[in-house]
Amino acid sequence: MINNEKVFSTRDIYLASTLITLGFDTISIDFQIEGERGLQVGYFNFDNNPELMEAQDKFWKGRVMIDPRQFITNMKGLKSQVNNEYKSPRPNVTKFKSKRY
Repeated sequence: MINNEKVFSTRDIYLASTLITLGFDTISIDFQIEGERGLQVGYFNFDNNPELMEAQDKFWKGRVMIDPRQFITNMKGLKSQVNNEYKSPRPNVTKFKSKRY
């Protein structure tokens, strides 16, 4: 995880999906190929703010309550965007917003 003053970035898709399910929108998704096997990895970038940091802390402590169906939908959307970027010539992925019901 990279954390600076304005942007919070994580490659943890479960954390990213949880944050999106909680209503935080990504700024962007940066894409990298890593390792000898060419693993495609997305780095999910969010606006860094106290609410997001509190949500991240609750996530790591196991104190987050979210709709599991929405979490899975958001995670599939993130995986799809990283996978599509692997096949696309664009340098990074556009903003991903969760579906709200």
